[in-house]
Amino acid sequence: MEANPFPEAVIADWSFLEHSDSRSHCPKCRKSRKYYCYTCFIPLPHLAEHLPYIRLPLKVDIIKHPSEIDGKSTAPHAAILAPLDVTIYTYPCIPDYDPNKVVLVFPCEDSLTLEEILKTSSNSLKKQELTKVNLETTEKVECHNSLDSGENGRDREEETEQTKGENKLTDAKSLPFERVVFIDSTWNQTNNIVTDERLKNLKKIELSSHNTQFWRCQDGIPRTYLSTIEAIYYFLVDVHRLFINPEYNHEYDNMLFFFCAMYEKIRSSLNSKSGKRLKAYER
Repeated sequence: MEANPFPEAVIADWSFLEHSDSRSHCPKCRKSRKYYCYTCFIPLPHLAEHLPYIRLPLKVDIIKHPSEIDGKSTAPHAAILAPLDVTIYTYPCIPDYDPNKVVLVFPCEDSLTLEEILKTSSNSLKKQELTKVNLETTEKVECHNSLDSGENGRDREEETEQTKGENKLTDAKSLPFERVVFIDSTWNQTNNIVTDERLKNLKKIELSSHNTQFWRCQDGIPRTYLSTIEAIYYFLVDVHRLFINPEYNHEYDNMLFFFCAMYEKIRSSLNSKSGKRLKAYER
């Protein structure tokens, strides 16, 4: 395992987790947990104030396969670190989505890259702007031909120019989708979920290629198949750079907080002279 799996990321200090060796009861379900409850998706009370919390630029839904083992999934990381923006559903519980506002991250024959989505949305935006310009030009002509086109007419022209600038600013910051859906399951389990009537009409997004750092790699699956939290992280970074601001200032790096803390714990155990392995983190 690499010493630093995400060298460019800036992640909050997780060393306080190392001092929390004892287990505690979840305040909701009362089950014994270590750092967080992977059933209720909440941190343990004595750790909650120390965790980094993140706001996301869009809503994230995770559809979890019922056979996926909660304690071994990275999906709860997202719900705990971004509780206002992430929701986890267990299949077959799936909301009814609007295909015009929701996308599904899943590689397939008809999936699109975010760059292709950007190009499509940019062309659509240009058409909208041309329509706005034509309408505004017509309004100006009518304004100059009216009886009250003096100072009030000039005021209206200035107001129109100002409003046009505000619209451009808003359009530049808006995303072509409001919500993204991820599937949390092994690769062999995804087909039943992807082909569900409530998901099959959603636009599919294919992520840029990255190697996973997950310690539970599936047999026979390439390293480019990411864990759920890795996929969410890379998606957010790409969305930010393409649609919000080309300059990324580590806004979502802490989505990897628990992942990196557990990664380091496992790496340390593997490198330990005692040879002691952490059974809880094995496949």
